[in-house]
Amino acid sequence: MRVRALVLHGVRDIRLEDVPEPEVGEGEVLLRVGACGVCGTDLHFYRGEWRVKTPLVPGHEFSGIVEKVDSGVDWVDVGAKVVAEPNITCGRCYYCRMEKRNFFCVNIKAIGVDVNGAFAEYVKVPAANIYRVPDRVSLEEAALIEPLACCVRGLYNVSIEPGDTVAVVGAGPVGLLMVQLARMWGASKVFALDLIDSRLALARQLGADVAVNPRKEDAVETIRSETDGIGVDVSIEAVGSSRAIELALKLARRGGRVLVFGVAPESDEMRLRPFELYEKELTIVSSYRSPYTFQRAVRIAASGRLALKPIISHVLPLERGAEAFRMLDERKEQTVKVLLKP
Repeated sequence: MRVRALVLHGVRDIRLEDVPEPEVGEGEVLLRVGACGVCGTDLHFYRGEWRVKTPLVPGHEFSGIVEKVDSGVDWVDVGAKVVAEPNITCGRCYYCRMEKRNFFCVNIKAIGVDVNGAFAEYVKVPAANIYRVPDRVSLEEAALIEPLACCVRGLYNVSIEPGDTVAVVGAGPVGLLMVQLARMWGASKVFALDLIDSRLALARQLGADVAVNPRKEDAVETIRSETDGIGVDVSIEAVGSSRAIELALKLARRGGRVLVFGVAPESDEMRLRPFELYEKELTIVSSYRSPYTFQRAVRIAASGRLALKPIISHVLPLERGAEAFRMLDERKEQTVKVLLKP
């Protein structure tokens, strides 16, 4: 049987094609894809900023309905609404056997990165990676659970404490999730920074106390004036660029904490003043993927305390997938999160 899929062949070369339906192997399930989000990582693949083996069906932020189940799997039912952790670890290497759970596995494979993903009608995944989603969360909203799980990991790492002031550099899909999560974690004041005013307006709608456009005002001085000249306790970089990281470092107070979260191009480099690190005694942490945070992310999504629907700006059919990538690449439209639906 042939099914439709969006296949990446090279730099800015992505095409809708008929491909073989994935075959379910031992311990696997086949999902009929409900929706799949276009991630910034997918754009890195598309632009050639992150090398992947092609041809490849990208797509790792997805929801779906269980269509087929391997005979040895008895804990997942056909017809269940689910999301899936895209990262597949070996379970036997040094990192997999560490006490602290992580995704540093030397043999890790990710759906939509190393193996075919969910910009397709169907995708196969290990049954162990499946998480049920309650009916009150739509398939479109559920497609945001993967980035939400990554955000949860990042906030664990940077340790927001009740009463902290928090700056989120970047008000794209991840930044808008971070703004809301920072409030849930107990932040007393949340700042959102972005170069696009419509995104800042959405950030305010979703809970940001102050929105700052660095093109129009001095972001550092604005945030210092709002924090009694101190700076924020926690600064989160949610863009994926060296310039955003540099700004995040400047926004943090002395003794503050900085989360480098965005995925920058592999070749990107940044300038760093060691004296600034010494003088401010900053704690800088990063975050890698979503190790064992999916279950918590599903619970947060189902709680109703997080607004997912406003982050979705476009829902397009799979047939318009190449157009969606061009639109995001060229930034011709005001987009936030773009979903593709088969």
